Amino acid sequence: MKKTSVDLSVSECADHISRSLQEKGFTIFCDVDHQANAHGADLEMPASRVLIFGNPAAGTMLMQKDIEVSLDLPLRIAIVQTADGTLVIHNTSDDYRDRYQLGDHPVLDKIESMYEALVTAI
Repeated sequence: MKKTSVDLSVSECADHISRSLQEKGFTIFCDVDHQANAHGADLEMPASRVLIFGNPAAGTMLMQKDIEVSLDLPLRIAIVQTADGTLVIHNTSDDYRDRYQLGDHPVLDKIESMYEALVTAI
């Protein structure tokens, strides 16, 4: 798992990442606002959003190699407010390699590059 500190609010960061993903041709399947959901249950928590997104062609190739990776697909990126600021959190290709029988599947390198590009563009 990789954590990167950014200089934007959770909302600004999530909006930026969402736009960037869509420009790259990814589908945003869901934007989970954990803080809003907590408020709905009369609970408090810092700002926290998870974007669930993917590219069905790439994800399918991974699932054809090991269907168990479907537990982690579509991809996710968390944007959370901490006492020290906003963090962007995501899995790495090594996380997927360690959990699943994917070997050195070329899609994993593309995922790693995509996450890196998203975070460095913030």
